[in-house]
Amino acid sequence: MNSQPSEKAEKPEAIALWEYIPISDFECPIVLSADVARQKWRMFKRLFTNTDHSSEQIKSEEALQTFSRARLDELVPEIDWHAAVDALDCALDDWIQNQPNDSPVKFIVGHPFMGNGEILARWTGRHSARLIAKPKQEQILDNDQSWLNHWPDSQTCWVLPNLDKCFLRHAEGLALIRRFLALALNGDLGTGLIGCDSWSWAYLRRVCFIPSSNALTLRAFDGERLSILFSQLADSAHNKQPIFLNAKTGKAVLPDSQEENNGASKDLEQLAMRCQGNAEIARQFWRESLRDEPNKESLEKSTSELTIWVGQFTEGAIIPDANDENIALILHALLIHNGLPVSALAEVLPFSDYQIMDLLLRLTSLGVVGLHHEDWQITPMGYLASRQYLNAQNFLLDDF
Repeated sequence: MNSQPSEKAEKPEAIALWEYIPISDFECPIVLSADVARQKWRMFKRLFTNTDHSSEQIKSEEALQTFSRARLDELVPEIDWHAAVDALDCALDDWIQNQPNDSPVKFIVGHPFMGNGEILARWTGRHSARLIAKPKQEQILDNDQSWLNHWPDSQTCWVLPNLDKCFLRHAEGLALIRRFLALALNGDLGTGLIGCDSWSWAYLRRVCFIPSSNALTLRAFDGERLSILFSQLADSAHNKQPIFLNAKTGKAVLPDSQEENNGASKDLEQLAMRCQGNAEIARQFWRESLRDEPNKESLEKSTSELTIWVGQFTEGAIIPDANDENIALILHALLIHNGLPVSALAEVLPFSDYQIMDLLLRLTSLGVVGLHHEDWQITPMGYLASRQYLNAQNFLLDDF
């Protein structure tokens, strides 16, 4: 009797959760309130902070304990981008069928950490399209157009998943990408999809002609979408979804998976606003907030009545030097290139290799950056601090 309603609920949830929209329609989540100004980050923290240690506190956070990494991976696993690929299929269906001459390429602009490259790679395999490899650093700096000479024939759809890896912010680092964009937008390379990180997109639109009318992006995750997403992630490893309760108030933070979704809790609305609709950053904050009671069997083994306590949301990484221009320059270089190896950072920054490594190690110790394969990148927990740091110094930001 209960299975039929839940099956009916799955379809609209899947449609609402992942949706590609014109980039001009993107809006960050807001909290609808008569007093929005006071519901920024300070109010967000107060939702879980116990300042008077009164008897109203349901669970003292000091009496709770964190989960092991393995347990967190069960409660909040990585996002599976399969549904996002389905949403991209839906958004591109008319374009693929009609292939209008005035729109030979589409840009898919990705939010930081939101799997844009993987989504495009999966879409490529699904449609037997041709995946285009990025040019080498030497080709970028030498304007080596042999990269453009081996493009697939005009009858084959191609996908370049990482436009952010096809340029360097350098006097000699933009000629190749400008030539590529001119050819692609003119239709000389046939039908193609171009993926680009939002920070690279903001920068490239300042230095190249790129029409935003050809660009799609994922709709921001508001509190309701986060509620659905976190419930789905928790359901994936449990026969019955655990109960997630606010440690201070005892109120449910996620709805019971067997009940109708009546909207998001204030906690998740605030989290969505804080993370500017970025589901992966919100997932990281969510993981960090989860707590369990000590000496309880559910810490190691799931039960049908598992209760998870949601503690205070962390502020994420903090950058203490408020006006250090060198830090701002390296953060901005990492963001607009979607990560770079040290060899490339040396090309785009006015520092020696030694100074670059010193800055990277300082930022690593703060949890702001990390090494992923060969590229240094901003971490999800360091992203908000980095964005705020650059905003305070009037650097160019992305639109998300």
